[in-house]
Amino acid sequence: MVHEGDHTEFRAKLNAYSAGVLDDVEWLVVRTHLAECELCRAELGRPELWNRAAPQRISPTPQRVNRRPGWPVVIGAAAVAALIAFGVGYALGVTA
Repeated sequence: MVHEGDHTEFRAKLNAYSAGVLDDVEWLVVRTHLAECELCRAELGRPELWNRAAPQRISPTPQRVNRRPGWPVVIGAAAVAALIAFGVGYALGVTA
């Protein structure tokens, strides 16, 4: 049997429970209470509770890094140009 003071304590922890921020022991205590208490289960099912907890569950979007292509692109382009020049030179040398 849960006393009214305990019941108030559990209802106060429902935000943290729905957001998934309780430690293992608190989570188990609240979960056990929810199995026995219809009022707290009904409170947990209310959309307002989940809306209050939603910002805690959503991770921030990563910021895009807008950088110009650096030296790796320049070096890669130079390597491709050198290979093409070598290939063309080799092909012209073989046929001449």
